[in-house]
Amino acid sequence: MKDFLTTAGLYEKKVILEDYKVGNKKYYDEQEFEDTTFDYYCQEEEKTTTFQLGLNYATNSSFGSEIHDSYFKNDFLDFSFTAVCTCQSCKKEKVYFLLHVYSDKKLSQKIGTVTDEQFRQGYRYDEPNAKIYIEKAGIFPEVKIKVDKEINKFLDKENKTFYFKGLKALSNNLGVGALGYFRRIVESELMHIVREVKSLPNSDKGAIQKLLDEYEKSKKVSSIYENIYQFLPLSLQSINYNPLMLLYNLRTSQFHRRRIFRQSI
Repeated sequence: MKDFLTTAGLYEKKVILEDYKVGNKKYYDEQEFEDTTFDYYCQEEEKTTTFQLGLNYATNSSFGSEIHDSYFKNDFLDFSFTAVCTCQSCKKEKVYFLLHVYSDKKLSQKIGTVTDEQFRQGYRYDEPNAKIYIEKAGIFPEVKIKVDKEINKFLDKENKTFYFKGLKALSNNLGVGALGYFRRIVESELMHIVREVKSLPNSDKGAIQKLLDEYEKSKKVSSIYENIYQFLPLSLQSINYNPLMLLYNLRTSQFHRRRIFRQSI
C-alpha cells in the first residue's frame, strides 16, 4: 500500500486483498486507510519526505453486522473517498488523492466473524477468488513533470512540446498516449536524418528531395523509408539492408506491441 501511494500514477490500480471471504474486516471502509504513512515529494521542502494519509471526512460504513448499501453498486464493493495526505516534516504541504476501492466480483455485505455454515451460505455469493482493488482516480496538485535536460537540448520547439506531453501522459498512466507523442519525436528525428543523408557525398540528392517533397504532400513517412535505399551512398548500401527502414520498423513495432498489450488488459 505504501509503494502504491508513493509511485502509482493516475488511474493506476493495485490488488489490495486476494480471495475475499465472508467475515473479512479489511478495506470495506475508508477508515481502514487512515494514518498510513508513505514517501512523497514535498514541494514546500523540495525533497521527498514522509506523508501521512488522513480523511477530510469519515462515515461509518457498517451498520450492525453489515456493510452499508452505499458502499456497494449492483452487489459489487465500489466506493471512493478523498485522502488528505500531510507532510510530516513541514506540516504544511498537503497532497490530495481521490481513491477508488472496488471488487471484481460480487461480495457479501456481511462482516464480523461468521461461524455457522448455514448462516455463511445464506449471505455470500458463490464467487470464488474475488479481489479488492484500489485505484488512484485523482491527484492534486498534479505530479511535477521532470524533463531530462540532456534530451531536451537536442529537440526543436515542437518536439520539446511533444516530449513534455509524453512525460505528462506517462505520469497519468496513459502509456499508449505517451508512446504516440514519443513516436512523433522519433519520426521527426528520422526525417532529420534523411535530410542529413541527402547532403552526404554520392547520395542521389535529387531523388531524395523528390521523396521528401512527396512526404510533405502525403505525410506518409513509410514511402520514404521503403524507397530511399537505392538512393543512399554506396557506403550505406554496402551493409546490405536499409538502415532507415530498420529504424522505422523498430519504432512502429514497439508502438503496435504496446497498443495490443494495453487492449488485452
